Amino acid sequence: MTQRVRDWLLLYLLAVLVNGVVAVLVDQPGYMDAYYYFNGAHLIIDGKDWFEPYLWNYVNAPPALPTPAFAYWQPLPSMLAAMGVLLFGRMAAFGSAQMLFVLIAAGLPIVAYEVASQVGERRHALLAGLLTVFSGYYVVRWSLPETFTPFAFAGAGALALAGLGIQKRFWWIWFLAGGCAGLSHLTRADGVLITSTVVFAGLCSPWLNRLSMNDREDTSSPQALAPVWQAGMGFLGYLVVMSPWFWRNLTIFGSLQASGGLSALWLNNYDDLYTYPTDLSPARFLADGWGTILRVKWDALLVNLATFIGVQNLVFLTPLTLIGVWRRWREPLLLPAILYGVALFAAMTFAFSLVGARGGYFHSGGALLPFTFTAAVLGLDDALRPLARWRRWGLEQARRLFRLYMVILAALVTGYVIVTQVVGLPLSGKISWNNSNAVYGEIGAKLDELGVPLSVDVMSNDPPGFYYYTGRGGVPLPNGDEEMLLLAAQDYRIGFLVVDQDVPRGLRTLYDNGPTTPRLELVETYDSGGRLVYLYEIVP
Repeated sequence: MTQRVRDWLLLYLLAVLVNGVVAVLVDQPGYMDAYYYFNGAHLIIDGKDWFEPYLWNYVNAPPALPTPAFAYWQPLPSMLAAMGVLLFGRMAAFGSAQMLFVLIAAGLPIVAYEVASQVGERRHALLAGLLTVFSGYYVVRWSLPETFTPFAFAGAGALALAGLGIQKRFWWIWFLAGGCAGLSHLTRADGVLITSTVVFAGLCSPWLNRLSMNDREDTSSPQALAPVWQAGMGFLGYLVVMSPWFWRNLTIFGSLQASGGLSALWLNNYDDLYTYPTDLSPARFLADGWGTILRVKWDALLVNLATFIGVQNLVFLTPLTLIGVWRRWREPLLLPAILYGVALFAAMTFAFSLVGARGGYFHSGGALLPFTFTAAVLGLDDALRPLARWRRWGLEQARRLFRLYMVILAALVTGYVIVTQVVGLPLSGKISWNNSNAVYGEIGAKLDELGVPLSVDVMSNDPPGFYYYTGRGGVPLPNGDEEMLLLAAQDYRIGFLVVDQDVPRGLRTLYDNGPTTPRLELVETYDSGGRLVYLYEIVP
C-alpha cells in the first residue's frame, strides 16, 4: 500500500467517524429543505409518479394539489436518499439515507488532499484533508439527505478536473469535469455556475496557462484537444447527465427548467415567496425603490462576507486563505475554483441577494472547501517564513506547531457547532435537533383521533415537515392577513390550519389574539418547547 493510499484511507475513515457521529445524534431531518428531499426519496421509492402533495411556497403555484415534484428545487439529493434507503434498508429509512451521504461526504477530504498535493507537498495535502474533515458548520450538514454533500463533492470534482484539464488538455478530463458539473446542476440550480466555469476554463485554457506561466502544460499527447473541443467535451459531459432531466421538464413544464427559481431575482423581501398569489416581477422589484433595493444588496453583502469568514474559513483561517489565494491565484488547479468563488459570491450578493443571504451562499460554497483549505495551508507557509525570521524561530518546528494548532482549532470549532446546533444548550439529555417539529406528530395524532381523512390537507409553516410527521399534504401560511389566508385555503381546499410563533407580520394578530373570522374554529392548543401552537379547523 502506497503512502498516498494510506493517507486517503486515514482521511476517509476519520471523516466517516466524524460525520457518522453527527448522523447518530440526528434522527430527524430537522428543517424544511431536509424534510423536502427525504420526502422526495419516498416519492421515488413508492413510485408515486413524482407528484408532491404539498407546496412549500407560492411561486408559480399550480391550481391544485398534488403538483409535479421538483418544480423549484433539483432532484439528485432525493435520488441519493432513495438509493441509501434501498441499499441499507427501509426499517430505519432516515438512517439508511444518512449512511450513503456520510460515505459520499467522506470523499471530500480526499479531493482536498489531491488538490493540495498537486499544488504543494504531502504535508499540505494532509493538513488540507484534515481541515476538510473538521469543516465546522458544514459537518452538521454532511450527513443530511440534502444538497450540501452532493453539490460539494460533484462541484469540487468538476473544478479540480477543470484545473487538471488546463494542464493536461485531455478529452476525458474535460468530459468528466462536465459530467461532475452536470451532477452539481442536478443537485442545485447554482450548478449552472460550475458548468459555466468548466466551459470557460476549456475555452480559455491557453490564455490561463500563459497567465499562470505554467511549465506543466502537456500538449504533446495525441489526446490533447484544441480549446473549443475542450469546452465542447465539457459541455457534452454535462448534457449526458442533464439531458434526461431536461426532457422530463420539457414534457411536464414545457421548458428545460421550471421557472420558479429564477423568480428569486425579483425579491426585495424573502417572505414574498409566500405571498398569495405571488407577483414577483421586474416591475414590482423596481417599484420598491432604489433605497430598498440597495439596502437588500448591502445586507446580503454583509451576511455573505460573514459566511465567507466564519463558515467557510472558520474565522481563524481567513487571513491565511487570502494570503494563499493572493500568492497563488494563477495556479491552474486553483484558478477554476477562484473563478467560481467570485461568480458565486457576486450572484448570491447582487442578483439572488435574499436567497443567497438566507443560505444559498452557504449551500453552494461547500464546493470551495477543498480549495479554500488548500489556500489556507499554503498561506500558512507564506506567513511563517517572514515571521520565523523576525522571531528567530526554527521554520520547520514552527510549521509543525502551527499545523497542529490549526487542526485542534478546527476540531474545537466543529465540536462547538455540533454541541450548540445539534445537541443543544443547556444540556438536558435530549437532542434538541430531533424535537424541532415534534409537535407536528402530536397534531397528526389528534387529526387521526378525530377521524379526519388523510386526503384533507393542512396549512402550516412547514408543509414538507408536516407531511413527514403525518402523511398529510398542504400549503404554507401566506405572507399576508387572514383574508389572504382564507383565499389560499379556499383555492386549495384546505381543511385545517396550524399556527405557531413564526408567523408573518400580517398574521401576528391571529397568533397573539386569535382569529377575527368565525371560519377559524380552535381545535387544540399545544406547548412546543414553551411556545404555543394552535390547531384550527377551517370552516367552508
